[in-house]
Amino acid sequence: MIPERLLRGQWKRWMSTALPGVALVAVALMLTVLFGSLDRSGIHSLKELLSPDPNTAAGTLGLIGGAEGVTLSIVLMAVVFGIQMTSSRYSPRIIGLFTRNVWNALVLGLALVSILYTFLVRAEIKPNFVPTWSVVAALVLALVNFAILLPYVGYMFEVMRAETLVGSIRRQAKRELARAVGHRRIDRHRASLLTCISQVTDIALGSIVLGDVPVCVLTIDVLGQFLADDYTKAKARFGPEWFAVGHSELQGSSDQVIAEVNRGHTFVEYLVMSSFVDLAGITPIHRKEAVHEIALATRDLGLAAIEVGDTEVAELCVRFFNTYLRVALNRSAPTFASTTMNEYRRLAIGALEWRPDLAVDSAAHLLRYGRHFDEAGMPAIFGAAAEDVADLAIEAESHDPRVTRRLAHLLVKQLAELVPNARPIGLNGLFKAVVKLAFWAMAEEKSDLSEILVAGIAAAPPDFVESALSRMETMQSGLFWEVNERVIAFDWVEEPLRAQIPRLREALSLAKAGGPRRRPAEPEAARPDLVSPEAEVRAIHSPTAGKGR
Repeated sequence: MIPERLLRGQWKRWMSTALPGVALVAVALMLTVLFGSLDRSGIHSLKELLSPDPNTAAGTLGLIGGAEGVTLSIVLMAVVFGIQMTSSRYSPRIIGLFTRNVWNALVLGLALVSILYTFLVRAEIKPNFVPTWSVVAALVLALVNFAILLPYVGYMFEVMRAETLVGSIRRQAKRELARAVGHRRIDRHRASLLTCISQVTDIALGSIVLGDVPVCVLTIDVLGQFLADDYTKAKARFGPEWFAVGHSELQGSSDQVIAEVNRGHTFVEYLVMSSFVDLAGITPIHRKEAVHEIALATRDLGLAAIEVGDTEVAELCVRFFNTYLRVALNRSAPTFASTTMNEYRRLAIGALEWRPDLAVDSAAHLLRYGRHFDEAGMPAIFGAAAEDVADLAIEAESHDPRVTRRLAHLLVKQLAELVPNARPIGLNGLFKAVVKLAFWAMAEEKSDLSEILVAGIAAAPPDFVESALSRMETMQSGLFWEVNERVIAFDWVEEPLRAQIPRLREALSLAKAGGPRRRPAEPEAARPDLVSPEAEVRAIHSPTAGKGR
């Protein structure tokens, strides 16, 4: 049942749309009555004035038919021109949205009926006979026709707006999704659904090429909402035949891709996120909001998949996050990487409750790609990735302390490998992430975690460690001195944690002096991992890590 509030809102929209046409006809009738009353000289009533003789009726009907035809031609020309401009701007495939629009058929049908009826009534008029009721009906139809045409023009130009187009496409996709559940003609509804996705994708690609970034962001948001809110919930009700696709559905994909999406039942998600990769590849580097929206949509889909237990889609989202980072790396776009890593971390945080292995795997990928950015001359991204992993480790403590320890081991091993020949900025960012995690562990009295981190920090050169701790201790403002993706400087430590600096110095002195320390073994995974801890370390240390498969 539709809520009363929505019904009132819909009624108001209909009234506001119809008001111009009603006002047009009302003004014309008012002027007719007003000046007709003034012209009644020698005639007893207004009715007698408006009652036509055969010649007048014939001339009036001829004029009505011609005026309706000319007006309809002008309106259709304007609408067709607008549709042509819209399809040229975005995609020719959206023309189908207008041809399937029921209001187009109703308005055009009413106009043609009115014109045809006027011609037929004109034939009924005789030299000594006027079919009064037929003439009145023709006049009423003409008035209705003229009253509709003006709102119709406004309606069509409203429909041509990208925001309205995308919303109507999503509603059509939801209808096709509902019809496909339990329906025999699966192929037909699947093809219609894929057409809807392609239409939105075309609008996104066209808008980013034209520099219309708000429209591009809107289309990405709609695609993400459709996957996370609509498709993910309905997916479990489909049979195996829905997921059996080939090269006709995924054009340009390899046989391996076809086999993989058929195995994992992920062809719709793969299709949408592949279009996200294409968008990230053509988005201007200074328009990071589009890539941020892509990361948001992928994160929401991953969290929705985790919520319903769709392991394949959750892992696919991780792979696509890695692909977005690869695109940012290939394009030397650190701003793209920053926004993507932030949402990647949020996906990992959301996976802590049900898929801690996915969170650990995501952290390993963040560090791996951060190191690739460092090697490519964008070292600040490595520090940001390390801070994301440190934040993830802190968040994981309340869910599974073993995950926190594994993430600490990842950071320490990265630091140990980076120390001998590291770039200063990248090393500083990674080192500060390890140190801040150690401060937190000491403040929370996590002794096992503190020992892991202190051992890693102690392996760094003493001069470097002391210089970094001194900067942390003396920094008065946490704001970074440039305006970019970073707001807080790497050297900044919040006041409660700054009190742990003397404790860390003392722990480092004990570690250097060979004091009693118990180095805990790396914990086992809470459940089977996508990538085992040993494999993660080998992948991180491998010289070919992160290269294309």
